Amino acid sequence: MHCDTADVRARWVINAAGLGCDYIDQMFGYDRIHVTPRRGELLVFDKLARPLVNKIVLPVPTARGKGVLISPTIYGNIMLGPTAENLDDRTATGTSEAGLDFLLGKGRRLMPRLLEEEVTASYAGLRAAIDAGDYLIEADGEQRYLLVGGIRSTGLTSSMAIAEHVRDLLADAGLKLTPRSDLPEPPCMPNIGEAYLRPYQDEARIAGDPSYGRIVCFCERVTAGEIRDACQSPIPPPDPGGLRRRTRAMNGRCQGFFCAAEVGTLFERCRFQAHGTSGPLEIPA
Repeated sequence: MHCDTADVRARWVINAAGLGCDYIDQMFGYDRIHVTPRRGELLVFDKLARPLVNKIVLPVPTARGKGVLISPTIYGNIMLGPTAENLDDRTATGTSEAGLDFLLGKGRRLMPRLLEEEVTASYAGLRAAIDAGDYLIEADGEQRYLLVGGIRSTGLTSSMAIAEHVRDLLADAGLKLTPRSDLPEPPCMPNIGEAYLRPYQDEARIAGDPSYGRIVCFCERVTAGEIRDACQSPIPPPDPGGLRRRTRAMNGRCQGFFCAAEVGTLFERCRFQAHGTSGPLEIPA
């Protein structure tokens, strides 16, 4: 396969390119799938609104999907969304005024009381909608090529089952599969939800390491110890944005207004430590 910068050689090509899967599919001579980017916008309400909702509230689903719903999150917020807007631009991941108005209108019909609460943030993403009723997962043994296309939002839930199905298709097509014995232990993701004991609540953990008692991000109750652990994990976050997604630091009501400077300083300090370079090695109390 030829790309802009180099030729890529492989025994098999698995096309799981999302919004670009139809472009890759055409490289193998197919014209069976066409992707329409479908933007989904949503609103996240402050943690103070969480007592309003203890289960998912949704309208009667339609043929196109479940529609706009109100959902509690594991992080203690409430989410309103998503929209479903077909676009032409595969890079249009920004939120829109029309999307915001649409969500507020739907939310007002589902739960008027919710709209009296503070909105923490708004987000948007693109789903790879295709001109087929379901996922399109097919193998071409002659070209040693396998398409995994049209995997929309439900693909997150079904990802492990999809991977097993792809493995079986590869085996049926003649690829010899040998389990690896040199894989490292899978990383253990920390709990950043509200259902279980968080580090800042764990007296025994704080007694053993006071950094777990030092809260840096007060909106999300993220401690200095959690930031350090994320930076020293087997796959550390490459930048503050990755740290935000890993720990939820700067992801709360103030969106980093109060804590971004300190979080950034700790992130750089912990990176110095993780890479073994010069710099402060301890998190100050």
